[in-house]
Amino acid sequence: METDKYKVFLKVVECESFSRAAAELGYTQSAVSHCIYSLEQALGFRLLTREGRKTRLTSAGQEAMPFIIKIVNSQTTLDQWASFYLGVGAGKLCIASIPSLAIHTFPDMVKRFNDRYPNIQIQLLHGNYSDVERLLASGTVEFGFLSVSSQTPFPFVTLYREKLAVILPPGHPLAEKERLSLKDLEPESFIMPGEGPRHQVGELIKNYNLNLNVKYCISDDDITISMVSRGLGVTILPEMSYRDYLNFQFEVRDLTEAPYRDIGIAYTAWDNISPIGKAFIKLAKESFAPLTP
Repeated sequence: METDKYKVFLKVVECESFSRAAAELGYTQSAVSHCIYSLEQALGFRLLTREGRKTRLTSAGQEAMPFIIKIVNSQTTLDQWASFYLGVGAGKLCIASIPSLAIHTFPDMVKRFNDRYPNIQIQLLHGNYSDVERLLASGTVEFGFLSVSSQTPFPFVTLYREKLAVILPPGHPLAEKERLSLKDLEPESFIMPGEGPRHQVGELIKNYNLNLNVKYCISDDDITISMVSRGLGVTILPEMSYRDYLNFQFEVRDLTEAPYRDIGIAYTAWDNISPIGKAFIKLAKESFAPLTP
């Protein structure tokens, strides 16, 4: 069986839809349906089923999923290794990233990588932490850039550590202090940032036994800063998420507890990363090295 059929299957699982998978792959819906039917016939059991408007894995499909991901990853690694071995240096690299990293650091890394490997096509998929983890688990990407924590469910390479700071509306009374403590924020309306309770802010709440008045949960840092600038609450964000903003007015104060987040690259297994991917990770380490304390 051709690995293309497995790739179509993984795309349908990712999109939860035959039609959306067909649109993203540039196929007709009937071609996608034929691929899945052919794959199921060859294996001898159903992989997918429809639940309302969404396409879901059957129990057999769930058990087959890890093997299919391994087959696709192995084929990709073999193809890219052959290209590098032959000195062609061609291929495709698919990466995921949270937005703040995609905006501030990814373009420079891609430019440097393109200078070294001009024939490599790079696809970047961005989203929140759950999106990046889902893309990794499905085998859609080789690795993902995100902030790592004790709850990150994948092995990772730490690249950089950056501080977390309090973001206040302009003229807020707390802005009169040069530094704030986490306890200072308990009486305020708090905006839970996009990383959610499973990551840095959630761990701060747990570790310092904070009783924050979480008024809003916002999945986008731009919207979070916009809401703070309009006096709707205070929040905690990493430096990369609020620097270089020109359109919104807000105050930034350091915290006496000096919290931070670690930026890293998460992956499912090192052996699943292609030579191209490992070359990109090496360059990423070089790019972040001057920033590492």
